[in-house]
Order: sequence, then C-alpha cells, then structure tokens
Amino acid sequence: MRVFAALFLFSAGIPAAFSSDLTPDAQKAFDRYIQLTEEHLARDLNTQHFLYSNLSAEQRAKVRAGGVLILPQKTLDQGKEIAVLGGLVQDWLGILFIPHATIAQVRAVLQDYPAYKQFYKPEVIESQLTGHSGNEYDIFLRLYKQQFVTVVLNATYHVKYGDLNATHMYVNSRSTRIAQVKAPSKSYTGEFPPGHDDGFLWALNSYWRFEQADGGVYAQLQAVSLSRDLPPGLGWLKGFLQKFPVESMQNTLKGTKRAVESRAR
Repeated sequence: MRVFAALFLFSAGIPAAFSSDLTPDAQKAFDRYIQLTEEHLARDLNTQHFLYSNLSAEQRAKVRAGGVLILPQKTLDQGKEIAVLGGLVQDWLGILFIPHATIAQVRAVLQDYPAYKQFYKPEVIESQLTGHSGNEYDIFLRLYKQQFVTVVLNATYHVKYGDLNATHMYVNSRSTRIAQVKAPSKSYTGEFPPGHDDGFLWALNSYWRFEQADGGVYAQLQAVSLSRDLPPGLGWLKGFLQKFPVESMQNTLKGTKRAVESRAR
C-alpha cells in the first residue's frame, strides 16, 4: 500500500563509500521473517484480536486523546531471533485514533494513490497508480529523504485490501522493487541496480489494520523493512538511526489522519 511507512527506514545517510550489496543469505532471512510475521498476522484476523492487544490503560488513553503510540516489534523463529547477516531488519508498530471517521472515508483516502505526494510530503515526491484489479493495486512511489545526504528511491508496491466486516479493514502492502537514484540532483531516472547500492532501503512491507469504534477509527500500522547493516566502526550509529523509522511512521500515520479529516469536512 504505500510506503506509508516508507520513509520508514532510510538509514540516515551513511556515506556512499560504504556501498553494500544485498546478499542471498540476507534476502532469505528477511523472507523467513516476513513469512512468520504474516502467519502471525493471519492468525489474528478476527474481531477479538484484530488490533494490538497489549496496550496498557495509559497507552490506550494516550491514543484516544490524540497521541501516536509507536512500539518496537520482533518476530521470532521457534523462540529464537532470525539472524540477517549483512542486513538489518527493523519492525515497528504504530497506532492512532481518527475521531469521527468511518472505514469508508479511510478507504477513499488510502486508494487515492495519485494524491499521496500531497498527503505524505515531503517524503513522497511522486505517486502513481500503475495497475488495479478488484481489491489489489500496484503503485509507484518516489521517496525522498535528506539527512547527511539526499536519498531518492523509486519504489513499487503491490497492495491488497480485505474486510472482516463493515467495521474492520486490513491492507497488506509489499514492496516489489526498490531502486536508489544515482544522482538525484540531476535526474530521478538513473538508478543503481536494486540490491546493489548504498543499502538505505532494500525492502519494505506495511500491514494496516483499521477498526471503526468509539466514534471514530483506530488506525494501526506495522512496517517491516530490510536495509544494509552498519559497517564495522559505525555501530555507535545504530541507536541514532533508530529514530528515523519512528519519525517516518509518525509522519505516515499523521498524514493519513490529516487526509481523512480534510476529506470529512
């Protein structure tokens, strides 16, 4: 569905001298992580466990009062962490509440893909619908992030919508291609081969859940990304870089809320 979380994880500007390749082992480990994550999500496709259920009373109050709650997630394989040699998987979940909204209003915003460049600017600078069949969509997003360097990514996603009933909707978005632009100050068309670049973002899957209740809609987003691991000597950056997926998720959730509220006026 979108990179909604897309901005999700741009490793914040590691110098190009540290270019990296996506290895078959890293891809295999990420695929396993996604497989287990999606199996867990599928088991919870019911009204009793639809949204993240481990919120404290204080956290629930924060969401209902208009705050954004963001929590780290981790999928295990038979109780063990999944090693991703040469890669870095980040998994975050965010929740907010959109008062006075309906599922129909949220769906209309999410499926207006050409407008994403307005909804989610400045991180999305181009957005297009490239294909549509039933509840499935193919989209193109051009992602922009400027920190120590400027990074532009051309990304395509396959998005599938589903409904449990009139008040519960889920949306699964899987990246199908992410390519880093070589010289964004000159052109957005020249690209590095996918997986053979600076490793800012190699894959990004997003899983939305929407529940209409309490006079509005709860919006939950889980985003799982794969990027390059940090090279030797830059381990101290890991904690610093973790704020970027959090900021991107906040921007995605808040942008969605603003768009829904604007359409409802």
